Amino acid sequence: MTEFKNASRDENTSALRQHLFMLLAKYLSQLASTRLITQNLGQSANYIQWLIDTFSKKPDLLLSREKVWDKLISAVARDRPVVVWEFGVAWGYSTNYWLQRLPQKDLAWHGFDRFTGLPRDWRTYKAGDLSAGGSPPAIKDPRVNWYVGDVEETLPKVDIHRDSAAQWVILFDLDIYEPTSFAWKHLQKQLRVGDLLYFDEAFDEDERRVLNESVIRNPNVQVSMFASSPLALGLRVESAK
Repeated sequence: MTEFKNASRDENTSALRQHLFMLLAKYLSQLASTRLITQNLGQSANYIQWLIDTFSKKPDLLLSREKVWDKLISAVARDRPVVVWEFGVAWGYSTNYWLQRLPQKDLAWHGFDRFTGLPRDWRTYKAGDLSAGGSPPAIKDPRVNWYVGDVEETLPKVDIHRDSAAQWVILFDLDIYEPTSFAWKHLQKQLRVGDLLYFDEAFDEDERRVLNESVIRNPNVQVSMFASSPLALGLRVESAK
């Protein structure tokens, strides 16, 4: 009987992995570079296994980050204040996407970025790549505040008063470890149950390092997997001290 259960479990695991690789292949086939496809495929496969090991359940993978955003947006409160912290704005695509789907007036959006590109090499990019020309995007929304510069310098200058009635949403898209880790450590003590977290490159070693070191095994903040794609991860805060 035990051998039958083990065989059944192995078959289920094999079927799951085959399904996940099919999703990955479909998703990553959209990329132009064969080398980049191969690199991302291997890292994404490792990331999916990490999801299974970390959260002890099969991830219901969504095929795009927009789908992950939509699921997170569906969990954003409509009947109380909302504060969004966006780390990594670039040209404002994600900012605009979220703002168009969050019409409530009682929303404060804080967008942080250098707008001059990466501070160091990352993956196939060089320092200075992904620059938005030094200026925030031309998004005309009175709910938005921009903070231009390194997050290590701009975030500590923000006077943070946590409204106990408000829900927080934190979007991490700074790509690299150092500023992502800094932003997380600066805000983590302010988190409350029901807050939402998003990591745009959770499959990559930089953001995963932050997740492993400071988020998943944090004694003061417990999170659950809320939404995931082959590259990105959405989390919900389940308890906070």
